[in-house]
Amino acid sequence: MAGRMMQGNANIPEGFHLSMALTDCIPVLFFSISAGVLACRFPSLLFRIGAVLVILAGSLKAGWKFVIALRKIDVPFLNRQMRFLMPSGFALMLLALAVNRSRWSLTAVLHHVTAFPSCIFFLAGIAGILVLCFFAKRLDRRDARSNWKEQMGNGITQLCILLGIQF
Repeated sequence: MAGRMMQGNANIPEGFHLSMALTDCIPVLFFSISAGVLACRFPSLLFRIGAVLVILAGSLKAGWKFVIALRKIDVPFLNRQMRFLMPSGFALMLLALAVNRSRWSLTAVLHHVTAFPSCIFFLAGIAGILVLCFFAKRLDRRDARSNWKEQMGNGITQLCILLGIQF
């Protein structure tokens, strides 16, 4: 355990460098673009509020890594808020689909999701989400190696979903 912590402050994870913080911004960027495209196609205030909450959660988590990398300070709220903001945001996005049912077509969505090459990207995105769920249960969030695995998986997953939406 001592090998994972920085000298001088036992609460600061070791190995959280600027490169990690910058890399953590990539999935947030991909999700933000995806959410923006979907928000333009699906005019729902509830959906947009949910998307903003998810983006805020990811941004604050990346901010946590920036604070650790640049200031060597652990601000637990920046990390822990993900447990509340992200699920709340996704719940609002899903609720918007039910509340604003007249603003979207299941047939049109299924046609887009199953069309080639979107279907390949969406299948890869679903696989990525399953891997991320596995990581969430198994990996230590304060371990640098675990964070790199999660970030790479999240970046690839968000890219696949973005490409699925775009095609």
